[in-house]
Amino acid sequence: MSLKNLFNNKYRRYTFNPKANRKITRFAKKQLLVHGIIYSLKKWCNVILVNPYGTTHSKEHNMLMRKHGLDKHTASAYLIALKGLKKLNKCYKKL
Repeated sequence: MSLKNLFNNKYRRYTFNPKANRKITRFAKKQLLVHGIIYSLKKWCNVILVNPYGTTHSKEHNMLMRKHGLDKHTASAYLIALKGLKKLNKCYKKL
């Protein structure tokens, strides 16, 4: 299971909308990530934390959206999963 590494994101981007600012500050991203990791380990899955940088604004992202008819969130999730698989293959090649 590939998860987006939320521990690296330590900044908050505030908007001019007070409702959006409240939602941003109240979102417990670390608790969500820890819960997902624990749940995955209970189901005997390998957990890989992947840096999502460069998944949304890339040539591969646009190609996936056009070729397969995916929305931008699904295409980003697909690219994050591919990064996780590449990271896993590198670990197995070292053995």
